Amino acid sequence: MCTQDKRFSAVCQVFSLEDEMEKSKAVIRVGLGGWEHEIFDQCFYPVPGMTSLEKLGYYSQYLSTVEVRASFWDGDLTEADAREWMEAVQDNPAFRFNVKLHHEFTHKKSVRTELTRKVRGLLQELLRAGKFGTLVMQFPYSFTNTSSNRYHLAKLGEIFAGFPSHVELRHESWHEPGLLAFLQENTLGIVSADIPRIRHYMPFVAGVTGPSAYLRLHGRNEKGWLLNAYDARYDYLYNERESREITRRVNALESRCSNVTIICNNTTAGKAIPLAFHLLSAIRGGRPVPVPAASLSSFPFIRTTALTPEGATPLLHPALRAAI
Repeated sequence: MCTQDKRFSAVCQVFSLEDEMEKSKAVIRVGLGGWEHEIFDQCFYPVPGMTSLEKLGYYSQYLSTVEVRASFWDGDLTEADAREWMEAVQDNPAFRFNVKLHHEFTHKKSVRTELTRKVRGLLQELLRAGKFGTLVMQFPYSFTNTSSNRYHLAKLGEIFAGFPSHVELRHESWHEPGLLAFLQENTLGIVSADIPRIRHYMPFVAGVTGPSAYLRLHGRNEKGWLLNAYDARYDYLYNERESREITRRVNALESRCSNVTIICNNTTAGKAIPLAFHLLSAIRGGRPVPVPAASLSSFPFIRTTALTPEGATPLLHPALRAAI
């Protein structure tokens, strides 16, 4: 990416956050569920063969948050990995990392001392540098509202005390009046997850238990969720009406907290990308936002939200001339 385009993207991102802070007390960040999906090589990144860190650096010029997927599977991530991530996004001071908790804690309900030490070390490195968003505890549908599972949640709240944490619960047994109070007592927040309206699954909860709200938009592919097929589950393209609905939810949350994080996790076929840029534009009052050229090519319908195609002398754009 040329220096001019890089500077343009960074400048636009800064102004985007300033605009959000002016119109609301809440800072709103929009990001994707991971930056390393192979499909993104075709519909987000400018050239093939980029390393993971090069991709992260490029990503950070357009979006100010991301959900780290590797931490869900890889138990060997350390402070050194966190430092590499932070170096990659150093040109975007507003960038925040949201870290998915390792599946041993959530899916196996196991707490190993060594793994706990590594996870806490990684989180502490991000927190110390002001780059930490939240710890995302994603539990499976089988994690129902039982006394032993409530105890496990309380235990995780104690283990990761001091780190902002949000819990995604998928079974409807958790949908009860005392849920938010229980989570708050254990220093945990609720993930407001957008999924298909399927019987026995948790409905969308627009809840806040602290200073931050966290939304995960998985898509509404009912068949994919019923078949429990991973790629099909997240294969969903939100339409304009649904995007407006999500924007209204965000507007309702932002008056109740100081930070709102929106993660577009409908990543199959790259469909999270147009959603992210559409929402970025929507929370800026419909004003256009910078969009990568590869995304414009793959999803031409988002040109209405694009500030200018990459490489088209963007620094001369009248919206930025005075500020620069």
